[in-house]
Amino acid sequence: MIKQRLATAGRILISALAGIVISLTLVQAYFDFASRAFMDRLFLALVPAAAVFVCLLYLFPAMEKAAAGISAPARRIVFLWAFITALLSFFVPYFSSFVSNPLSFIAHSPLLTLSSLFIVSLLLTMPAASSVQIMLEAGGQLRAFGAWLFASFFGFFIASFLDNFYASPIEIILLTLLLQAALGVGGYFFMGRVRRVAGERLFDAILHGALFLMLTGFIIWLFQANRRVALFLAEYFVLDEDTRGVFTFVSLIALPWQAWMHIQLKFGGFYNRIKHTKVYAYVSANLAGLSLALGFFVLYLLFASVVNDPHFDVDDIYFDADHFIYRIRLTTDNWRDYYWRSVHPFMILLLKPPVDLLGVLLKGNKLWGAYVFTALGGAACVYLAWTFIKSATGNSAYASLIAALLGFTASHLIFGSLLESYIFLAASLLLFHVLLIKDKPLPALIAASLTPIGITHSNFAQNVIALFTVKPNVRQTMRFIATVLVFLVLFTMLNNLLYPDAHPFFFVPSTLQAEQQNLFPLNNLRIQALAGGFFFHNIAAPTPIFYDQDIPFIQFRFFKPEIGELSQYTLPVQTVTAWVWLGLLLFAGALFVLNFRKNPYLRYSLALAGCFTLNIVLHLRYGKELFLYSPNWTYALVLFLGLAWGSVSNRRWFQAVLLVLLSLLIWNNGILLLTILDVLGSQV
Repeated sequence: MIKQRLATAGRILISALAGIVISLTLVQAYFDFASRAFMDRLFLALVPAAAVFVCLLYLFPAMEKAAAGISAPARRIVFLWAFITALLSFFVPYFSSFVSNPLSFIAHSPLLTLSSLFIVSLLLTMPAASSVQIMLEAGGQLRAFGAWLFASFFGFFIASFLDNFYASPIEIILLTLLLQAALGVGGYFFMGRVRRVAGERLFDAILHGALFLMLTGFIIWLFQANRRVALFLAEYFVLDEDTRGVFTFVSLIALPWQAWMHIQLKFGGFYNRIKHTKVYAYVSANLAGLSLALGFFVLYLLFASVVNDPHFDVDDIYFDADHFIYRIRLTTDNWRDYYWRSVHPFMILLLKPPVDLLGVLLKGNKLWGAYVFTALGGAACVYLAWTFIKSATGNSAYASLIAALLGFTASHLIFGSLLESYIFLAASLLLFHVLLIKDKPLPALIAASLTPIGITHSNFAQNVIALFTVKPNVRQTMRFIATVLVFLVLFTMLNNLLYPDAHPFFFVPSTLQAEQQNLFPLNNLRIQALAGGFFFHNIAAPTPIFYDQDIPFIQFRFFKPEIGELSQYTLPVQTVTAWVWLGLLLFAGALFVLNFRKNPYLRYSLALAGCFTLNIVLHLRYGKELFLYSPNWTYALVLFLGLAWGSVSNRRWFQAVLLVLLSLLIWNNGILLLTILDVLGSQV
């Protein structure tokens, strides 16, 4: 009886102390406690404390029961995690001020806050204690912890971006819970996949790990390089100070509840049902390519946030691109083509609605919607290149190397970030080749052809060449051409109905006269520019030409026919990269010739070579800056090489050579990005 009374008294005392601590923390932090009169302060502190006291008194038996029902190790883990949650939630939001002046920070940091956080953390963690016990007994704690780390890591970066649009505490709490739940499930499967791959194909796992480390390092470097431009909005990629505490607290509390979630989903049969879905099968089979594309999406988005800034309000800054007019046309209601050209029949119909939709998801911010959409276009190219090579060779690691090669090219680093149409052309052309190698039916090929012909009608010729080369059927090819052309006319009419005066009609002959200004004589300098632009500059960037006439900003060029200048490789790393690339080009050519008769994908290689050659013919005289059009053929060159190297794709030494090439490309093309950022920073 005495023991029971003592226990009751202990509960009352602990509940009362906890109520006072929580109440004082809240009123001091949020309700202007210090400025009130003494009597007001007394009631402001005691009344909420009494309410919390009653709640805790009723919760105490359940807490005791939960603690008594688990083993001592599980109990220690729960209490320790509640303390870690409180500690980190207390320090993380103010870490920078703590580092700069720790003594002052500690002197002004109330112990009440830390105590309150511990109490709340324990209250929220204890109901999941039995799940922690089950996970410990089943031996799945490492996988659950890995899934939580996966969710917290990627959730941090997603929340860092989205907290610029969803900033209220309620929105951040809901967003963090959603990310922890969704990414936690993904992380659970991912951890199992990593363990399985590491056990079965250790070298492939190491190669993928090295590739992702290179990509992550490049992203971190670019983030720091972006700071050279005062206009760079770093807060779009870093958690806001007001968000950090909430995100940290909810993410840490989520760990024991993830154990509960995994147990419920696993023993409830949900995980087994997921494994039998088409979505799971697709993601599982293509995880390496999807992960790689995600990394490149972040890379492109980082660069896009600077080079497309509204401060740079004219066209022709970057390699003769029309980034300014595309920004206006895609993010405002001024969709009319300022240059009134007919070569983009229904580009607005294809590109503007997705930007509008992303703008809605980002609370009306169409500018960042355009940035995200462009970066998604670049990421799609990486994924489609991976899919193509994986379908051809069956080697996921090799496919990742070739896809990364495309992603790190100078062409895709620039146009995967720049508001223009060329990256979407590349993605649509890649999609067509993927559908071909997967032997999809004609309707799918027709649908895939509407994007390239709608963005720039001349590129449809690449699809015709590819189809006829792979499937040499005249009747089928003619039906393909006729069907796509009919849809071209219909969608062009629809485009100008929905977006009046967006473009002139391509089928009106007089509209083609505008293209005459882009014709230049074929001379020795242009022949050099063609060789460089098609085989080298699009892959490994040379030192750009700086031109300070015509517009208020310095222009970047690789070829300036108006003044007779062509970029050169002037730095040692540029020269080394170019020579290594040349060696691999010649090696691919030799393998293609040697394996010509026994090449299982000869028709696809010839189709890619035909598309590449078509672009050379088109640009013998057309185009001022050849690099501007480079996404139209860079994909074909990289895929052709990927197929030509196929006979050595499984050799470890060759995969190591490709890793070296990628390292050189990162260094070489990183210099180009840094040069652009330095010049832009000097003009702000």
